[in-house]
Order: sequence, then C-alpha cells, then structure tokens
Amino acid sequence: MPSEIVTLEIDGVRWEGWEDVSITRAVDAVSGAFSLRLSDRWAHGTTALPIAPGMACVIKAGSDTLIKGWIDSANPSFGAGAHAITVAGRDASADLVDCAAIHKPGEWKSITVSRLASILAAPFGVKVRCEGNEGAPIPTHKVEPGETAWECLERALRQRELMAMPDAAGGIVIVSIGSGRASTAIVQGQNVLEASASFDAKDRYSEYRVLAQNKGSDTESGDKVAAVVATAKDPVLGRYRPHIISGEAPKDAATARRRAEWEASVRAGRSASVDVTVQGWRQGDGTLWPLNAMCRVQLPWLRVDKDLMIGRVVHKLGNGGTTTQLTLRSPSAFAQEFEKKLKKEKKGDGDLLGDAKQLSKEEQQKILNGENG
Repeated sequence: MPSEIVTLEIDGVRWEGWEDVSITRAVDAVSGAFSLRLSDRWAHGTTALPIAPGMACVIKAGSDTLIKGWIDSANPSFGAGAHAITVAGRDASADLVDCAAIHKPGEWKSITVSRLASILAAPFGVKVRCEGNEGAPIPTHKVEPGETAWECLERALRQRELMAMPDAAGGIVIVSIGSGRASTAIVQGQNVLEASASFDAKDRYSEYRVLAQNKGSDTESGDKVAAVVATAKDPVLGRYRPHIISGEAPKDAATARRRAEWEASVRAGRSASVDVTVQGWRQGDGTLWPLNAMCRVQLPWLRVDKDLMIGRVVHKLGNGGTTTQLTLRSPSAFAQEFEKKLKKEKKGDGDLLGDAKQLSKEEQQKILNGENG
C-alpha cells in the first residue's frame, strides 16, 4: 500500500516529505492534534524551515484535510551532518480547551447546546454545527469561576448525552454517538497487524445513586422535590460497590433515574476497549478510517465478535510505512441512549467485560487441552 503524501500548508506554501507523522482525532476530544518530523533536508549553509509557533496551518493527506488550526511548537535542531525539525499543533478548536470562558453576564436561560457552543466558540473564531437531535433546551446554564470554554460546554453536553468532536476543518460538530458506519470490517487474519484488549473495572460500581433536588411547583413540593433519589444497577459486578452522584442541575425523579442509568452505562462501556493497528490510513473504498463510526470487529482470540464504535483514530507514518491505530469501544462508553437502541435491535449489544467473563465448560476444556486457537 503506497504511503500517504502528507502536507503542512502555511500561508499558501505546502511543505512535504515528512518522515515521521502522527495525527490523532478522538470522539471525546474537541480538538485533533498532529506531530511532524523531517530530517536531512538542508544543505550546508542553509537555515531551518521558516515555521514558528502561532502560525495558522492545514494538515492534509492527499486531498483530504485532517487538521486546520495552529502550530503549538516548532523545534529545529542540527548536529554533525544532520538537520531536523519537529512541528506540532492542534485544530483551532484547541483554544476552547486552553482558554477561559469570559462572558457577561455568563448565564443563560433555556438555551440549546448548539447555541451555547456557538456563543462559547465565537470569540475564538471556531464554527459549530450540530448533526442530529440535540434535545430540549437547558433551563439554566452558567460559567463557573475559572473554567475553560470547553469545560463549560462539556457540562452542557453531558446533560444532553451528546459529544463534540473536531470536524477536520478547525470547527466542532455536535453529534449523537455512533452515527456513522465504517465501510470496512476489522477481521483477524485479514487486515489486522496487531490487536489488544483492555479490561479494567476499578471505576465500575454495582450501584449508582443520584442525589438531586428539583424546583417546587403548584403540583409538587416538599419531599418530592427537596430530595430526589434515583438508582441504577450494574449486573456484571458480583460484589457490593455503591457510588453516589450529586446531580449537576435540578432534576425530577425521571431525569435523575436517566442520569443514574447513563452513569452506569458509560462506566460499563469505558471498562473495556480494543486497540487495533491496520496497514494504511484508508478503508477498502479509499476513504480515511472514520471517527464516530460503527465497525464490525471480529477478533476471535480476544473473544470479540460484534459491532463497536471507532472512538479514536491515530494515523502514523514512519519506518513501518503508513498505519492506523484504532481504539474501539461499545457506544455505551459515551451515551446510554445508543445502548438502548442496540438492545432494541438485538444486535451488537452486550458488555465487553461481561463477554470476557463468560466461558462455557466446553471452551474451558478446549483451552486446557491447548485447542483454543
């Protein structure tokens, strides 16, 4: 498979020939990041490339834009007969992550998530778009002292079970989880260079209890609104491990229960992940491996055979050629609503950790006999 032609474009000038490339995008990170390295490109007496922090830049793979933002660092170096430069940067949306949210009055009533995102992103020149249903407006939302624009937005996204991810054009897109579909399956023995699974239950609990309050009304008052309690269970854990959550905003009983279920679902999903490395940056149809897309994963040795969501994509170029590292998880790692949809369809559902714990007597005997392959 031919290597990708990666270009760094600054002020209309395209720099190519990069020897080491890493470009990372993730569904739960509002900004993509890149690192490029080039060496032995300058003759004696010349100077390093005119690249400096703060410059606007565009990173492309062929004609596909992956990053549009700013250079964070440029590190030129030289030694006996060798010259090198390493350049790193992020999408323009990184300023939301780094910078304080400064707004007056800094509090909004009945505001949608997309409108809030546009307000918080506007000072940084970052565009926002929303794909799908963003849910009802948030009754009240305000900037907490000292928090960044992203922290303020992320609190609102969590209330509506949404995520914001980079759109490869310097902006952000608010999405429902798993709204895309990969055109190529990941299959052991076909297109997998290496794969590993991670199972970690230390942040997983047997019971999630949400404690919240709600505003009184003409029909509800007293204990009904002063102390709202909702509980959700995790059936996979076999021992008592309770966890208490204070509601981020006023909640009635139904909303508090939904919040508890969301917490149980998200933590169960995040307790397991699969990392896969494939050759090249593109799928079988020539498109780049997508973010936020469902993908069929068949890895018998890891006991994985189901639809998982691509939550992180790392494109690499180096001595080993071009590879893509994919991190896949159950979509319930990000939103409980999608888990309900999968269960309703009766496919692709299930708990990776729960699946890993299930082993029939026949399978156990095969492993003991050395027959498991």
